[in-house]
Amino acid sequence: MLRIGVTGAFGFLGANFVSALLQRLPEAEIVAFASRTRANPLFSPDKVEIENLSILRSGDMAEKFGGLDAVAHFAGRVDYRRRMRREVWDIDVLGAKKVFDAALKAKVPRLLYVSSICALGAGSLRYDQTAALPAAPSAATPGRTRFADERSTPYGASNWPTSFASPREALAAVDASEDGDYSFIESMELAYFDAKLAAWELAKRYSREKGLPVITIFPGTAVGPGDLNSGISKLVNSVWEGKLRFAPPGATAFMDSRDLGAGASLALLEGKIGEAYVIAGRDEHNLRYKNFMELVAGIAQRENGRNGAGISAIPPGPALFAAAIVEQVLPESPLSKALILSGSVQNVCTSAKARRELGYEPRADLTESVIACRKFSRS
Repeated sequence: MLRIGVTGAFGFLGANFVSALLQRLPEAEIVAFASRTRANPLFSPDKVEIENLSILRSGDMAEKFGGLDAVAHFAGRVDYRRRMRREVWDIDVLGAKKVFDAALKAKVPRLLYVSSICALGAGSLRYDQTAALPAAPSAATPGRTRFADERSTPYGASNWPTSFASPREALAAVDASEDGDYSFIESMELAYFDAKLAAWELAKRYSREKGLPVITIFPGTAVGPGDLNSGISKLVNSVWEGKLRFAPPGATAFMDSRDLGAGASLALLEGKIGEAYVIAGRDEHNLRYKNFMELVAGIAQRENGRNGAGISAIPPGPALFAAAIVEQVLPESPLSKALILSGSVQNVCTSAKARRELGYEPRADLTESVIACRKFSRS
């Protein structure tokens, strides 16, 4: 009988993963590591063994990992506010390092590290904002974007907001923060993007130099049930209710959160150690935010029986300027310059490798994802 530990087990992505595992392996023992949140309606707490664990403070993490057949590291922090840059770095980078160290010490046979598609950059060709997104990676042409995949890197890309010029710089920042030097943070525009990139480089270094049995996944932008912290559900509900009519100019790889759970479980159980897999939607689910918001508005119109207002894309310049002012005046506001910047990039990618090697198959229609997201948030 497999015994699998999951950090962040009650978060949005973690809960979808646990739910998928329970369906796929009903006989498995799931150890749900948690610090604060200890419930998610996607699965019954009675189905798992709950263990207290803070990835930054737990000195007995290796002991708690002992005897596990695998660990899936979902715990993390997504926050775009300037004042939260250090906390994001500590949780997403130094927290990941503690998990890596504990997994090595406990001799865990398999570790699933959950990164993000933002660590991959925008692909290798310049994006033409007047062109439609290609229907498949092979459809990319000069002037349009090519989907990013597991081989992609954001270093040196003028269209990607990273503060690191190379893997060496990213790893140097990790080492500096371990020694208490956080001076590098002042140059960061998007701390979350930089943190996920640095942690990805760290995972590769641990695999290469220490033999960490790690499998990495890059989740797309998940839509569906399980969102307790009103992340994607806030966007869906604001558009659904006609409160938000302006979209950032960027694009991302949308997907169903339940597909993320299924794909992540496949990666953990079937993935090759040392490999990485994009787990996102179908290639045609790489959408501009405007197109996704129009999809939500159209579904709401059919469900509500009334016409909604159209969605307009706003230029990044004015949006970034306004967000910077709001962040100065209202530092607690979730609206920040970094949030707008993250919505202005072209974060599109393909799950072709996972589909080919793991048998991962994302669902064909995002409509049910939107409806499930709305229903969960209203329950």
